Amino acid sequence: MVIYFKKGKHQWKHLPNTLTCIRDDESVTWTHLHRGFVQHDFAHYVVETTLGFENAFFGLVAKGYDISDFSEPKAIRPFEIPEEAIDTEPVVALLQADLLGGVGYSGDSDGIFRDHSASLPIGITDEQLEVMRQKLRVLLERWNELQPGESMVLQFIVKSKNKLTDC
Repeated sequence: MVIYFKKGKHQWKHLPNTLTCIRDDESVTWTHLHRGFVQHDFAHYVVETTLGFENAFFGLVAKGYDISDFSEPKAIRPFEIPEEAIDTEPVVALLQADLLGGVGYSGDSDGIFRDHSASLPIGITDEQLEVMRQKLRVLLERWNELQPGESMVLQFIVKSKNKLTDC
């Protein structure tokens, strides 16, 4: 699946960033991204590709689910969110807080993960954490270099469970 992150042309005129996913069957789903969601979705991409997840956000989109379905109430959502997708959210949140300096961040590079890793529903090795940090830094740097109206293209390919993949 090809993922396009497009930087909004006129943030001050409410023309926000967009996320567009083109699946291997050429079907498309897209959404506007509100403030902070680019970083969140980058973190999803990094976590899912690094840990080899196939049933979290981008994996489910690649399988045919529409992005808008994820914001529907459970009672009308056309699918049940898998456990892997639910387990991914706290990892994404900690990775964002770790790199973006969350509340109580002391500057200690392992502080947030060390303090909260025991409560995560999945285990993260030190190597995986470092790979995720590096990938997210690279994506954020590339995003910050884009001019309004420009896009960043990522390929979503999950190679295999818990194998490290390239960004």
